[in-house]
Amino acid sequence: MSLPLRPFSRPQCTSCVRNYLSAGFVELGAPTITAFRQHVRGKKTMSKTSSALPVRLLKNVDAFGRKGAIVPISRGLMRNDWFPHRIAEYVTLPELKTLRTKNVAIERDFDFTLKSLIVPKSNSRDPSTDPTRGGMTAPAQQEASMFQRPTLDPARLSPERSMELLEIFIPSRGLEFYRQPIIEEKEPEPTPAPEPKKPSRSFGFGAGAELMAARAEKPEPVKAKVPEGPQAIYGSVSTQDVLVAVQAAMAENDESRMVALRKEDVRFVDLGDEEETDRVKTVGTFVVEVKVKGVEAGIKRNVRVIAQEVS
Repeated sequence: MSLPLRPFSRPQCTSCVRNYLSAGFVELGAPTITAFRQHVRGKKTMSKTSSALPVRLLKNVDAFGRKGAIVPISRGLMRNDWFPHRIAEYVTLPELKTLRTKNVAIERDFDFTLKSLIVPKSNSRDPSTDPTRGGMTAPAQQEASMFQRPTLDPARLSPERSMELLEIFIPSRGLEFYRQPIIEEKEPEPTPAPEPKKPSRSFGFGAGAELMAARAEKPEPVKAKVPEGPQAIYGSVSTQDVLVAVQAAMAENDESRMVALRKEDVRFVDLGDEEETDRVKTVGTFVVEVKVKGVEAGIKRNVRVIAQEVS
């Protein structure tokens, strides 16, 4: 059977040909109409899946649940707010498979509030803390506790005990301080006139003869620079520096750290007629005396000021 004739001219484009053929099949009742008229859903019209993401709460959240519960939230809320602020964490894939295997319901608790976690206080008094019923008050329990750490009062340390602690904890070898030395460059001394050279044997002429003559001459020894007097340093070592070093040594023990020391309790005893008796400005070994208030004779230790090597 031939196709029925159309009342218009032959189509020229592919769309018109498709419509022309589909109309002919409709008239014949052909079952292949679905191949030409099938509806294809595009990306914009695709059905949207659920964007809820199961997460584990790290804090109690109103209308969601308590800490440790697994609730569904949107991916954007988790990515932008909850995860950066440590409110919830992601559930791993193995944990998610386990939850699905056990058919655990992942849902939020809309009735949960933080106020439900507050336990109302009871007005009844505890007999153990009620003095009227033979109990002890909180300060009394703290004083009577066998686990409390004893506190030391600096006023309770006698001067004799303080001196004993100083003798024990200040190193007997003394204290060492490193300072950068001041290197003075002196003006070069005028060199004397060279003495006339004695006639030496001739080595001939040429490059080899000059080399043999240079080897025959003895080089003059180089004299090392020896500083005159004590070597000066940049800055100084004062009694305040010694006091800080002594306090650092005394801080190793709970009792020794309670020894009260002042700057006036530290002094150099061998500076003599120096202008400043509370500091030294040269390299060397000095004697310092340390004592506490109420004691006439203190303990003496050596203070060594060492020149620091300059690279």
